[in-house]
Amino acid sequence: MPRSSSASSFYRAPLKASALVLALAAATSAMAAENGNQRYSAGVGGSDMTTPVVPGLYFQAPMVAYHASKIKGNDGKQLTFLNPAAKVEIDTDTYAVLPRLTYISSHRLLGAHVGVTAMLPIVKRKATFDVPALPNGHPIKTGVQGFTGSETGVADLEVSPVMHWEIGDHQSVTFAPTIVMPLGDFKAEQRVNAGFGDYYTFRPSVQYAFIGDGWDLGGRAVMSFNTRNKDTGYYSGKIFNFDWQAMAFVSEDIRVGVQGYFVRQLQADTLDSDGTVRNAQARMQLAGEQGSKASVNAIGPAVAWLMNGGEMLIEGKFIKEFGAKNRTEGQAFWLTISKPL
Repeated sequence: MPRSSSASSFYRAPLKASALVLALAAATSAMAAENGNQRYSAGVGGSDMTTPVVPGLYFQAPMVAYHASKIKGNDGKQLTFLNPAAKVEIDTDTYAVLPRLTYISSHRLLGAHVGVTAMLPIVKRKATFDVPALPNGHPIKTGVQGFTGSETGVADLEVSPVMHWEIGDHQSVTFAPTIVMPLGDFKAEQRVNAGFGDYYTFRPSVQYAFIGDGWDLGGRAVMSFNTRNKDTGYYSGKIFNFDWQAMAFVSEDIRVGVQGYFVRQLQADTLDSDGTVRNAQARMQLAGEQGSKASVNAIGPAVAWLMNGGEMLIEGKFIKEFGAKNRTEGQAFWLTISKPL
């Protein structure tokens, strides 16, 4: 299959950003999974999924601003409390910088280039959750209260080996068995935290890429397996993420197209009876979340610009969520800078 001139130029460019960017943070406050958070940032996958890989050291800095003012229930409708007219109100923002270093060696294992990647996010989260009054104006006497919180800090560290195979016809496959470690700031009595708590996440991923004939196509499948959160006694169920992109070359240096993702929680959450949450209200809220499964879809426009003949790649996109269940539904703006070192 002949390679297009645009794709050929892209392959020759000195920018060969990391093959796999499995960012976290930027998770949203929601219902399913503990406090609605997951350690994979849906939507982070973009042009990094299809960028050619050669040995070297690379730096990447995805930046995201996420906002949601809707929270959906199990039926996909706006969440209500005790009465269909009493809609729960939520306003949440997450701002994150996800600096990542990736090293790809010249050594091969089982035919694949091998390397290692690490990322430590810096996040700012804000959330306001209001429990409505009953339609007759009387306050709800349940002990469940609204909250407002804000937290800035370092989130949880992730590290992963990387294996990258070129499989011919301008196609490649990448495997990364990521481990996420609880280094971020977390307090069990808080509903808004920079970190996620005292538990580990094993997050293997496989991605496929095709670049040629004027097209840039990629997809990444991610599974998250969580251990018990020792801070709360909470088990977040298994979660499946799929990021995808379809981009077209409009010049030697510019690609435009669409990107998106979908999230499916495959296993319901559970809460240990001997959990260590000391705050009774927080524990009740956690108990109310178990048994639910989160899901959402998202799509939006994207543009990528290869600067100075390949010295830097800048990508921007706007992603809108839809069809959410048991979680927030919002939108995010992403700006990603990638550069070889």
